[in-house]
Amino acid sequence: MKKLPDILFYLIIFLSLSIFLSVFSEFHFYSVEQNQLFQISWPSISEMLMKPGGLALVITESLVQFFIVPYAGAVITAALLTMIGLLTSMVLKQIDPKTHLFILPLLPVLTLLFVHFDNNYILQGTIALGMMLLVLYGVLKIKPVIYRLVASLVATILLFFFAGAVFSLFALAIMLCEVINRTSCWYYFLGTGFIALLLGIGSVYFSFIGEYRFAFLPDAYYHVRLVPDKVIYYSWLSFLLSLLIVFILRHKNELKGKMLVIASAIQILLICFLFWKGVEKYGDSKSYQMKTMDYYARTEQWDKILEMCRKPMTNYLYMCYANMALAHKGQLAEDAFKYDQRGPQGLAVTWNKSANVSTLLSDVYFAMGNVAIAQEMAFESNLGSLCDGNPRMMKRLVQTNLIYGTYPVAEKYIAVLENTLYYRDWAKEQRKFLYNDAEVESDPLLGNMRKGLLKNSILSQIDGFDADLRLMAEQNPANKAAFQYLGVFYLLMKDMDKFKNMIETYYGTDLLPVLPTSYQEAVITLSERESDYWKRFGVSESIVKRFDEYKRQVLANRNNPNALPGLLGRSYGDTYWFYYMFK
Repeated sequence: MKKLPDILFYLIIFLSLSIFLSVFSEFHFYSVEQNQLFQISWPSISEMLMKPGGLALVITESLVQFFIVPYAGAVITAALLTMIGLLTSMVLKQIDPKTHLFILPLLPVLTLLFVHFDNNYILQGTIALGMMLLVLYGVLKIKPVIYRLVASLVATILLFFFAGAVFSLFALAIMLCEVINRTSCWYYFLGTGFIALLLGIGSVYFSFIGEYRFAFLPDAYYHVRLVPDKVIYYSWLSFLLSLLIVFILRHKNELKGKMLVIASAIQILLICFLFWKGVEKYGDSKSYQMKTMDYYARTEQWDKILEMCRKPMTNYLYMCYANMALAHKGQLAEDAFKYDQRGPQGLAVTWNKSANVSTLLSDVYFAMGNVAIAQEMAFESNLGSLCDGNPRMMKRLVQTNLIYGTYPVAEKYIAVLENTLYYRDWAKEQRKFLYNDAEVESDPLLGNMRKGLLKNSILSQIDGFDADLRLMAEQNPANKAAFQYLGVFYLLMKDMDKFKNMIETYYGTDLLPVLPTSYQEAVITLSERESDYWKRFGVSESIVKRFDEYKRQVLANRNNPNALPGLLGRSYGDTYWFYYMFK
């Protein structure tokens, strides 16, 4: 019965974390799932097990694959964090069973929560810490000193192989416990630290691990190409600090009555304060909108992306998502200027070699029909993923290789996806296209893409960008998206000469049977005083009338240039005229 309050306490913690993460971080977990790929095959699993920390990594990836299920990521993460708190509490109570400092076990939980908001953090770090705490609890329960010493040495070695860098934390913790406790022959336990040093140094020397920080520090549980923020160290430091505090206070008088209530209230306030400040500082509010848009793009929920983008935007990544959504709906040329546009970067941002931007650009270029760059970006994204690949980008690599007819390469990626839980059915369906040109060419997506294949394509924002689009549209008039991107590109560049050449060349053809709204507005901008030119391209009377009203407003307020954008923006912010004059 004594354990019942603890169970209830941590049940409340679990439920609170589950609700919080489900409400405020739902799309973060979908993003985490896309950053890792787990193959349910012995060759893949055995390869991971051969690495230091391999067991923790296998457990991690087997759990992360379920993050694709709504709210599963939040519940699993909440359960793991609660487990860390409970195990920490069990370890601390081995030192002082009467401690009332329930804030101490929650410090590693809070600090780990903050790290979990970072897409480059590997859940393996949390699993490994839980494994370490469980082993430490078991070792501390051993009463005979000699047995505890042997268990400590063996546990250090096993943790190195099964959990990775957290073995160094275990060595520090066990030495701290024995030294402060002044156990008989406590100095023998320094051998645990010596074994830990040998393992870490040897693993780097023999190239099992690349750097010492990956051998001894939580850096091992972060993207190998990046340096983590210092918050990643807080969970380890807070755990060691908790051990030290419990040792210092263990012989103090037990709190009772009013003092116990006051102490509990102070701890609750501190927990709430730390939670609030930590989420404010380390939360993913800056990246959460992109994670949300990425999920909607992956699930083809274009209207939800557009709904998110109706407000003013300064982030080119968001503009790319909005324009891509319009392109998929066939409304880019018609409605582009109903959304905040700020130049051609809003069509395709400059590639910065990051996995997230590579994923976005692969989606954008695939929407245009530019298979070459879509494939290149998918490959870069897959290469830059956190663990073993990006499932969606691997699907893109299957599609692009099928389009090109490089069937052996496509088959390789299909085989990988067939080893997964949630992508195997899709992968199996793709096998019908292998070595079957007729099947590929009859497919609405793959066949249409194959018709517009370019021999050479340039990853550039200006040089070659419009040439690619124009050539794709001419090769395959059914590819409306490429032609719409072309026209909007000229308008965003304010390159009216090229825009004029485009409409005069293609107006009345299958590519441009009628001018969409933004093009009609641009025609008036091209030749403001030549109404006959407008009529040539079928500019509607309603647009002509609206332009007259717009022009009157400009002339009426021309003596107040600073206020003019604000005045016109309310009524005409969705027109090309406004973009041309003020952006």
